[in-house]
Amino acid sequence: MHATDDAGVPERLPQERFWGHPRQLWMLLGVTVGLNFAFYGFRAFLTPYIADTFFAHLGASAAQKQADLLASGFLALMYATPIIGGYVADKVLGETRALAMSLWLGTISLLLMASPSLFGFEIGLSLFALAAGLGIPLTVLIGRNYAKDDSRREGGYTLYYLAINLGSFVTPFICADLIGQRYGFRWGFVAAAAGMLLAAAVFQWRKHKLAPILPDGSHLHGRMATVWVLLATLALTYPVALLLAYPTVLRTAMYVLMALLVIYFVVRCIQRGDRVQTQRYLALLLLFVAMVVFWALSLQGVTSLNFFARDHVVAPFHYTLFQSANPLYILLFAPFMAMLWPWLQRRGRDPSTPRKFGIGVLFVALSYGLLAWAISHAAGDRVGWMPLALCYLLQTLGELALSPIGYALVGQLAAPEEASLAMGGWFFGTALAYQLAGWIATQTASSGNALQGFADYGHVYARLFWGGLVVAVVFLLAAPGIRRLMHGVR
Repeated sequence: MHATDDAGVPERLPQERFWGHPRQLWMLLGVTVGLNFAFYGFRAFLTPYIADTFFAHLGASAAQKQADLLASGFLALMYATPIIGGYVADKVLGETRALAMSLWLGTISLLLMASPSLFGFEIGLSLFALAAGLGIPLTVLIGRNYAKDDSRREGGYTLYYLAINLGSFVTPFICADLIGQRYGFRWGFVAAAAGMLLAAAVFQWRKHKLAPILPDGSHLHGRMATVWVLLATLALTYPVALLLAYPTVLRTAMYVLMALLVIYFVVRCIQRGDRVQTQRYLALLLLFVAMVVFWALSLQGVTSLNFFARDHVVAPFHYTLFQSANPLYILLFAPFMAMLWPWLQRRGRDPSTPRKFGIGVLFVALSYGLLAWAISHAAGDRVGWMPLALCYLLQTLGELALSPIGYALVGQLAAPEEASLAMGGWFFGTALAYQLAGWIATQTASSGNALQGFADYGHVYARLFWGGLVVAVVFLLAAPGIRRLMHGVR
């Protein structure tokens, strides 16, 4: 095994390189493309599909609310399960076995989502959410390719982010538009399953190449552990599906889980008695708050902005293709941002990580200010496609300031033996954001006529603008103090 330092990041790694980065990174990026092709493929049409297929008999407004709650509950659960999945990967299966199981179960779950019954569909959602929890090592494995002081580490996470968005850019055209619109959205789930199957096959074929970068104990409890985890996952599928049917219970369970996670880290900090590590976790918690606020606003793209595009935007293309706007902008601007931070750093003007988080929240707030302005100046109940496209652009610029850096930051601030669990906790922030995003989206579902519904969108988005602006200013002002808590981690 390779040597590691006290931060749990390798001091020495195999030097085989391809295009300046470790060769095994590129296999992981290929898996990332296939996985995100699958996820973003069905996410592009998920909420309208639920409303039209399972709740249309309730009327448009009630159907939209039910779809928002079910979709946001599923997506929240999908980002909450990595807390448990991270523990299983760290302590039971090892990282590669956990990721392989996640990919194969994800493929099966997508086929179940094509079921014509609501129960079968919810079982598919449940299994996918559980499988996602076991997939958390993918993000950790990206970081394991680099030594602690490797300047390319953040660049590697930017490439990871590009891979996510390469898969998510093309998939609305294929799963939602080319296949879903022509043959029915159930076939869109099948197309998404094909992408997940390809990712699973590639990883199963090449995962042995990751052995040199894995920590000691990566093969923990043998094949029987795999069998028991698989059986436990299948046994949990039905109870989790029931949770999806009761959003209030799910929300309470998530709050309890979050409290338990915080208690765990507090106890661990007390046991260690390490002041520096404790303060680093405090900094991580504060940045976690900014991240939750950012995503609660940005994730309206999955819920309310999707319905807004369908009902109130005039565009020469199908509304689901707006789901490709964010990944397209990331593909265009991520390389520029990856060069911008080092350029500023060489000149001593690189914003600190906490300040970048504040900038991210500021941009997402401005996106809703722009959209609220466009709605208030529209004639009738429709706007052109350009304001929504610019809204997504501002959100993407905020995301590029915040999200890739967040991934790298967790690996550096967390204690080495808790790397996957801490990354799972970071993903859990997205779960909380989905819950908040779902609640926000229900505020836009109007029971009035089209014009009243259009005005309601404007009122909600104006409140998001002002609320986000306040949070951004607070974090920009608090950035120096948070940076001191990080003790040199950039």
